[in-house]
Order: sequence, then structure tokens, then C-alpha cells
Amino acid sequence: MGKGEITVEELEAKIQSGKVELLLDMRNPDEFESWRIEGRHEIETMNIPHTDLVGEEEKYLDRLPVDREIIVVCAHGDASAYSAAELRKLGLNARGLVGGMEAWSFLYETTRVVDDPLVIQLYRLAKGCITHLVISDGEAVVIDAVRHIEKIKQLLADHNATLKYVFDTHLQADHISGGRQLAADAGCDYCISPVDAAGAAYSHKILADGETFAVGKSKLRVLHTPGHTPGSTSFVLDEKYMFTGDAIMKSALGRPDLGGKVREWADLLFDTIHQRFRRIDDRTIVLPTHASSVMERDAAGAVSLTLGEARRKMELFSIRDRQQFADLIEKTLLENPARYQDIRMVNLGQSDPDEEKRKELETGKNLCGMAEKKG
Repeated sequence: MGKGEITVEELEAKIQSGKVELLLDMRNPDEFESWRIEGRHEIETMNIPHTDLVGEEEKYLDRLPVDREIIVVCAHGDASAYSAAELRKLGLNARGLVGGMEAWSFLYETTRVVDDPLVIQLYRLAKGCITHLVISDGEAVVIDAVRHIEKIKQLLADHNATLKYVFDTHLQADHISGGRQLAADAGCDYCISPVDAAGAAYSHKILADGETFAVGKSKLRVLHTPGHTPGSTSFVLDEKYMFTGDAIMKSALGRPDLGGKVREWADLLFDTIHQRFRRIDDRTIVLPTHASSVMERDAAGAVSLTLGEARRKMELFSIRDRQQFADLIEKTLLENPARYQDIRMVNLGQSDPDEEKRKELETGKNLCGMAEKKG
């Protein structure tokens, strides 16, 4: 790797240590605003579109520091490599991010949440997607597998664990599930709610509310928690931890509009938070499938909260009127990307795009939670 280049792994290490001095993002403003490189602390970032910068680097010398390292970022790494080289010719300390945002979107980190049973979070930095592995006595289950299943297989091998089950908490809309392929490769069951898998072009094991799965010395109890989707399912581990998918996230509840039925699904969500979760102890640790930002990770890298914290800080838990509940939800919805419906079709097995199309569909951070619109 030349001095004028930096890998995504090297960049992440710099971000973690607070040593990124300036990011220069060359993508179009709309792409930059919707999805950018983040850290747990603010990173100084400048956006100059490639259409303005390439071949015109000298024009921007008055805006760029001569005494700091500039990491130049574009979509795929080509334009940033060129402009970084031109900036170096002009006396600046510039390095291009190898592979650009495409490479950044494939970067994962792992965190041990608890040791007995072993719970591991595999976190996709660019999208905020989280795969959970539960390992006990050499047996494992995987919850909400990302499509880059080689990462999961390596973790299983590292811990000498045999995969017993693969669960999807719901039909994902923001990313392509690797669950079916992972289960097929391991020769184990792929399990999902029959409600969310309606119309699926593949076989699967049906998840039944109240059903219990053993993994080593531990037990996972199936809890039907509809709302984000009609078939959303949570898994309660040893009555201490709860994998909620997108039903409860770190800072929000999962949005109930991705299927185009916001009022109907909001009604399901109302019953879930006030009835289905009613008997779950406040001390239960919630482990979601998505984070809205890398800033939701704690110092150890985990994304979690207690159910009690969710009840106290999320306004929807305090609303007992169905109409008021649904009205507030409609005010706290972000855009519903058209590509999400395409991803749903892929996850039902009704579409099988090539790798380039899969990358395109998964571009950008997830928008699975509810948040107030700005402006």
C-alpha cells in the first residue's frame, strides 16, 4: 500500500483513536448528506463534489489545510486516488481511501456482549446492521445474518461452534439477508415467522410464538412482537437478554410503514409494546438488529439498552391511546426508499439480482427506525 493510500481498516483504526484530521468527501451532495463516514465522535468532514474537484484541485487550496492529513473519499476509490495525487503535487498531505465508500460498506467489527453464554455482535459500520451469534457448549445460533456470511462462518470456526439454527427476526427491507444461504451451507434450519415469509419462494422452518430452542446450556424463547412488520419476532435468551430485531432499537422503535400499511401495522406495534412486552422484566438487556448511528455503540462497541431504559426514554411507550399513538408515528417517519421494496422481494426469494445490483440495493445507512423529520 503506497503512502498516498489508506485502507478502510486503517481509516477505522484512525477514527477509533481520534486521529482523523480531515475527511474530504467527493461524492454528490445528496449522497454525502444521506450517508457518510462516521465515528463515535465528530469527524471534521468537507464535501467538494468530484465534478468540481477533479482537474481543478488548485482552485481549492485556500480551503484545504497544509498542516493536516487529508483523507479523500469517493464512491469507488478512483476519483479520490486521482485527486489525492494532484493535491500531493500541490504540497498537501492527501491520501485516497482505497475502494471508496463501496469498500467502507463491507467493513465489519465484532464485539463480545457477554461471555456465558457467549453473545457476539457483528456490526456493519456503514449501514448499522447487526448480526448476533449465541454460542454455548460448542453449539450456536445466528440471528439476522448479513449477506456477507463468510464473516459469520469465520466467527463460528474461531469458536469451534456448530451452527444449529439460523433465525431472521423479520423480513428485512434495508439489507439482503444471508440467513438462507448460511443455513443451507451448514445443513441446519432457516427459521422465520410464517407471516413475514408469506409468498416466499423457498422452504423454511416456521417460528411459533412461545416455542423454545436449545443451544448448549441456554434456551431461546420465541416471542411474537409484530409492528415493524406483521411477523416481527423477538428471542428471549435465558430470560436475561432479548434480541428484538427492529421492534426496539437503541433510540427508537422500528417504523411500521415499510409495507405501506402504517395504520394497520402501528396498531400491531401498540399491542406489542403494551401487551407483548408487558411481562418482560425492566432489567432485560435488549439487543437490536440495527443502529441508527455508530454513535449508539458503547465504549466496548456493543449496541444495547435495558427494556426499562426503552420504556423510560421512548415517548411511544407512554402513549396509551391508539389514535394518538398512530398519529405520532405518522409524524416521525423518514423517507421510505423505493429500493426497500426491491430488497424485500430478494429476501422472499422472488428476485435474484447479480452482485453489482445487490451492492447498489444495499448502498447507504439503514432507515429502519422512527425519527422526526427535519425542516
